[in-house]
Amino acid sequence: MMDIKFSMQAVAEVLWPETWQGRACTLAAGVFALIVTKKVLKGAKARRLRKEWDSVGQDVVLLHQFQRGKFCPNLSPFALKVEVFLRLANIQYKVDEKSPFGPKRKCPWITINGEDIADSEFILEDLTQRFNVQMDSQLEDREAAVLEAARVLADEHLFWCVIIWRYWLDGCITFLKTQTYSKVMNWIFTLFMKNGIRKRAKEQGMGRHSPEDIYQICKKDCATLAGILGNKLFFGGEEPCRADCAVFGQLSQLMWNAPNTRYEALVTEVYPNLSSYCLRMKEKVFPDWNDLLVGSE
Repeated sequence: MMDIKFSMQAVAEVLWPETWQGRACTLAAGVFALIVTKKVLKGAKARRLRKEWDSVGQDVVLLHQFQRGKFCPNLSPFALKVEVFLRLANIQYKVDEKSPFGPKRKCPWITINGEDIADSEFILEDLTQRFNVQMDSQLEDREAAVLEAARVLADEHLFWCVIIWRYWLDGCITFLKTQTYSKVMNWIFTLFMKNGIRKRAKEQGMGRHSPEDIYQICKKDCATLAGILGNKLFFGGEEPCRADCAVFGQLSQLMWNAPNTRYEALVTEVYPNLSSYCLRMKEKVFPDWNDLLVGSE
């Protein structure tokens, strides 16, 4: 018994010496061990995920995105944009909701044949070339230019109006009603997203406007898109084009993820051709729309 007690005391003296220099060395060694362990575990997880991602098959796109919502298949207009493109182009894909953020810390991103690609527009560019997609082949040069301008307006301008209202001005209230996150996640969204979006929006510039100004800017964006669409079935004419993927992704957030708000009314009442357009896209691209929704009972 004395030997055991002596051994334990000796170990304790080695691990936690009486001198401050010795204790500092022990703490440093402990921190180093934690860092190494964390890196080892992170590397093992990365290898496991990579093996899982690559197992989907050759030329099969793995779309990494947020989880499904109650009224719209995704809270991210850019994730919806990519999924619409994949369906219109008849590209085989699977969805991963476990790792929504990838390269560039952006969502969505895709994995295909062991390669990771981030940013929705770069994803569409790559897949268009990789699979020789001819979605815009019917467009004349001037029409293609106008529709690219519509795509930029939707992705880079209307987007900011919507997220500023959704996460900042509305305080995530309407947003959380459309999603199925846990109470903890709801608390995190409310606590961090409001301040985070406020900071990003002010840096971008849109956030320096008043709430009424932002609404009027959103209304003008919708008016522009409604004018470009006119009486056409889709922005691409008789059939959707690449611009439709982006525009539908953004308008869907107003059509389905802003219920009972004046932002929803911009699509459903003020510019009804946009509402009809959204319904046509939904019917054409997502015949399984209701099956994709979760927690809407």
